[in-house]
Amino acid sequence: KLINAIGAVMIAGFAGAASAATYSWSFTSTATSHEYVTPGYASQVYEYRSMTYQNGVGQSVKIQGLANTGSNGAIETAYLTYQGSSGLGMTSKDSTWNNEVDDSGQATYPDHAMDNEGAMEGMLFSFGSELNLSLVDIGWATSDSDITVYAYTGASVADINSTVFGKTFSTLTGWTKIGDFTGNSDPRVTTNGTYSRYWLVTPGSSSDYKDYIKLAGVTATTKPTTPPPAVPEPASLALIGTAL
Repeated sequence: KLINAIGAVMIAGFAGAASAATYSWSFTSTATSHEYVTPGYASQVYEYRSMTYQNGVGQSVKIQGLANTGSNGAIETAYLTYQGSSGLGMTSKDSTWNNEVDDSGQATYPDHAMDNEGAMEGMLFSFGSELNLSLVDIGWATSDSDITVYAYTGASVADINSTVFGKTFSTLTGWTKIGDFTGNSDPRVTTNGTYSRYWLVTPGSSSDYKDYIKLAGVTATTKPTTPPPAVPEPASLALIGTAL
C-alpha cells in the first residue's frame, strides 16, 4: 500500500496527457481571397487559379486546381469555380473525352465538377502547419463520388508547385498515395496517421472515369502533443518524503 501511494503521488505530479485539435474549413461561401483568372477556359463563369479560405479561428488553407491535360499527361493548371452550397467545382483544358466548356463559354454539365472523365482533375490543399486530413466533405456528386488522397511526405520545399506541375500522377515527387476511398456522396474519412502541410485530392481511379464531385469542405487534425512533465508541488514532495 505504501509503494502504491508513492506511485500515485508521483504519477499525479509528473504525468501529462497528449492532446490534438480538430479544425474544419467550409467552401460553401465565397473565399477570403482568390486569384481571379481572365480569360480562363470558360469565359462565362468566374474561374480562379487559387482560392484561400479561413476557418472560425482564422486558420487558412489555400486551394489550387490542376489537371493532367498537358503533353503526355503532364499536370498543369486548372481552375476552381465557386458552386454555392455545393462547394467548389473545376474547369480544365478540353480533352478528347471531356469537353469542359461549350461554344458559348459556359462550363458544361456535369464537367463543371471535379471529374476524371478524360482528364484527371484535382485540388491541391496547402495548410499553415502539418495536419492529418481526416474528412473530405462532398457537397455534390453524380454518377459516382470516389476520391483518391495523396499527402506530401518529402523534404521541405520552397515551392510545393514544383513537386506537382509538369509531373504525371505516376511520377509525383515526394508524394505518398494515402488511399482510394469509394462509396456514395457521404463524406470520406482518411483513417491514417500521416501529417503534412500539403494534401492532394482527386476523383477516383482513372479506370472508373465516372466520378463527378464538388467539395464542400475539409476537416483536419493537428499532431498530438504531450505537455512537458509538471514540477511536483511542495505538498506532493512532502508526502513522498513522509511515505519514505
